[in-house]
Amino acid sequence: MPLIASTAILRCMHEWALAEAVIEAARAAMGARPPSCLRSVTVTMGELQAIDQEIFEFALSTMLQETALSAARFVLQTELAEFQCRACARSWGLHDATGITDETREAIHFLPEAAHAFVRCPACGSPDYMVSKGRGVSIKSIDVADTASCV
Repeated sequence: MPLIASTAILRCMHEWALAEAVIEAARAAMGARPPSCLRSVTVTMGELQAIDQEIFEFALSTMLQETALSAARFVLQTELAEFQCRACARSWGLHDATGITDETREAIHFLPEAAHAFVRCPACGSPDYMVSKGRGVSIKSIDVADTASCV
């Protein structure tokens, strides 16, 4: 199998695994409350994670059909990457970085820490910076109805 095809398959599997993890986290957050009490879940996806939102949404909706949480609304938000240079204190975003190719984004997708190998501070050129925003996938909020009002 060509490397490009296997990378695409791995990427697709990654989105499915993340969707499953989000569903499981929402289920765990419900505790003993009935699944029908779950109204909505807001999911934040970091830009550095480079999640294919279309695949993620498809995976999420497909898996939710097989759960008691299927009536809940899942809202997806992207958190833009933000870096803070330790050398000159400049803050910048991924859009300010130069020379970021699709291959680089793919490497960062699977290992966000790899950004340090490819991204430099646009002000001073230092690779010594902290990623302050835009990593990972997390649940930002969960809206749960009062147990008495659940159907």
